Amino acid sequence: MIKSSCVLFLIVRTSNALISPRRVVSKSLYQYATAKGVTEQAERSLLSILGDGRVSLSSEEESQLTVLLEALRQDEPATMSALEGEWSLLYTTKSTFDVKNPLGRRIDGTAPGVEAVFDTVFAGGDTLNLPSSSPIQRALTSIESIRIEQNIHLSSSESGRVDQLVRFVDNVSLRLSASALFNPDSGRIDFTFDLAYFDLLGFRIPYPVPFRLLGDEAKGWLDTVYVSDCLRISSGNKGTTFILKRR
Repeated sequence: MIKSSCVLFLIVRTSNALISPRRVVSKSLYQYATAKGVTEQAERSLLSILGDGRVSLSSEEESQLTVLLEALRQDEPATMSALEGEWSLLYTTKSTFDVKNPLGRRIDGTAPGVEAVFDTVFAGGDTLNLPSSSPIQRALTSIESIRIEQNIHLSSSESGRVDQLVRFVDNVSLRLSASALFNPDSGRIDFTFDLAYFDLLGFRIPYPVPFRLLGDEAKGWLDTVYVSDCLRISSGNKGTTFILKRR
């Protein structure tokens, strides 16, 4: 009886909304509030699964995460102001490692620099041909004790920066820094790594990768499918989804 009454109430409300402009507005506000409530609940559920950060999930949690990520997906591109700030990594999706593509494979199938060497050598072989993360990313995001932070500062010119701070233990960290260009039409951040070093007790030790000699191999991008005051979900050019919490 209660269920039938609820259905009848919704039908009456809908009928009134079709007749009265005021009801139409009220219905729109109700739909907006309902959608917002669903989004907030999905965000809370996601954060309850990931806590302060996870490197792996159970099969059940992975299934729940997939549903929540789809529920949180936004149609409108992210804005510059929403993306900027300091973020802590909570979780990254994992890709299947392909020994014939050890440096990872890009979504668009391009293989610049050294990546092209493996692509050429194993062309036509039994490769997975699926996007996959780099070995460095794979290693750093698989250790529970490592904390990873990302600081984003953007502008309409090429003076923006995206910094990754990998904190191993107190006073020992790795900084991977990139110039960044924001596209307001798509919400995409195009970046190029150009600086990296280890910070050991305040002393800088150069990172042994000559980014300036890598050309397009040092370039990548980030698309953001969801961002709020608390949470950001972005996907990279090698197919990884990153879930971050604002600090």
